[in-house]
Amino acid sequence: MRDDSVPLGQRRTTRRGVLRGAVGAALGLTLAGGALTSGAVAAPRKPALALGPKDWMAALPDSRGIDDLVIPGTHNSCATVGGPFDTAKCQELSLPELLDLGVRYLDIRCRPIDGAFTIHHGAVYQKKNFHDVLSDCRTFLTANPGETVLMSVKKEHSDASDEEFASIFNDLYMDQEGFDDLVYRESDGIPTLGDVRGKVVLIARQPDIGGLDWGDTGLLSVQDDYQLPVAEKWARVQEHLDGAAEEGEGASRLWLNYVSTTTGEPIPLPSRYAEELNPMVEERLRGEYDAGEHPLYGAVILDFAGTAAPGLPEAIYQLNAAG
Repeated sequence: MRDDSVPLGQRRTTRRGVLRGAVGAALGLTLAGGALTSGAVAAPRKPALALGPKDWMAALPDSRGIDDLVIPGTHNSCATVGGPFDTAKCQELSLPELLDLGVRYLDIRCRPIDGAFTIHHGAVYQKKNFHDVLSDCRTFLTANPGETVLMSVKKEHSDASDEEFASIFNDLYMDQEGFDDLVYRESDGIPTLGDVRGKVVLIARQPDIGGLDWGDTGLLSVQDDYQLPVAEKWARVQEHLDGAAEEGEGASRLWLNYVSTTTGEPIPLPSRYAEELNPMVEERLRGEYDAGEHPLYGAVILDFAGTAAPGLPEAIYQLNAAG
């Protein structure tokens, strides 16, 4: 629980000081002027747990809520086709490659057409259908049953009614194609890892399909200001990271922090913005990890995961091993 009588900046300093002090005590160090000091050079810090990209959740306890994790995520996870001027391309790697890299939050955009869902980013078809997405997740989770995948589902490039969308989702994919046993669609609270290992946790941006409601601010805190210039976007990303860390362990909300932006330019180029933003995120997170801090950031959601700042997904999930 946080102390709201203490100013925000002071609370952050105090929390980090406690964490750094704990690490210092474990290493036989003392704090002087806010810095770790010792007569001897400290050995390189070792994580409390060794986490690998394909199964980093498996080592964590069943009791851990998914809101008490730091999760690599992807914006427009299947958008590998750019269309005119490459403006629709948000990822270089395929969905199986992203999952193998440690990504556990997916942002899926579905266009209802001919009674099924194709995957789109705006008008650009991504040469993948929703059946393919669910099948990729099932294949990965069958091979790695200790993991879970969070999936945001949203209607894209369609004037189909919400009723039509829900009917296709529920009747075709959940019932007829048998994905209901894969998808966790409870809506009344944040599950623990033990509740959802081997499953896809649905975050619904459409009504009547079950899952955690994107608009429920009691369950989710979302930062997705996608038209900000890079400097303003970085400031917003950091504000959301700080807010998540301040709310801390035992909170009841999952924080979703989109690093992606279009900057508001008429012809945006997501790859260029990711090349600026992703390294800044990685630098911050690796610095915190090396300092022994364990901020609980929720999902940090990227464009060009694994290619713009290739080590960033690892920098995100390794915070779960900090001790």
